[in-house]
Amino acid sequence: MVETIERHTTARLGELRPRRVRVVLRYRTDDPYAVGLCFPGPARLTDHLVVADGGAADDGPRWTVGRDLLAAGRRRYSGEGDVRVRPDGSDGVLLEWFSSGGVEVVRLVAADLGVFLESTFLAVPPGTESDHVDWPATPEEFLRRIF
Repeated sequence: MVETIERHTTARLGELRPRRVRVVLRYRTDDPYAVGLCFPGPARLTDHLVVADGGAADDGPRWTVGRDLLAAGRRRYSGEGDVRVRPDGSDGVLLEWFSSGGVEVVRLVAADLGVFLESTFLAVPPGTESDHVDWPATPEEFLRRIF
């Protein structure tokens, strides 16, 4: 049985002109390595990406981050490449997305993220993620799923 875990909260977006936005943290047990961050709006995520009005969590942009990366980033600087996560003081966690256009920063409340992650670990304990994935039985089946 697939279980979906959600936590509705707010985040601070940006550093120079920070603004508060709604965010939904979402985890599905059939995709046990990933956490979705959904921004239902209203929000200006970048100069070119604007969510005009809120609604359901799926109405806005969705970014996907590794569950292990979020958990590690609560305690120490973590990540390589485009996505990095690190503590921000005693009560925050920063998610940083790097691209050729610069960096976008999202600050979550550490306690909200902690409660959410703990509920995901109860649903799928660390180290058991692969037991929850419906792996294809053959290379042909794998190719059918991705194309």
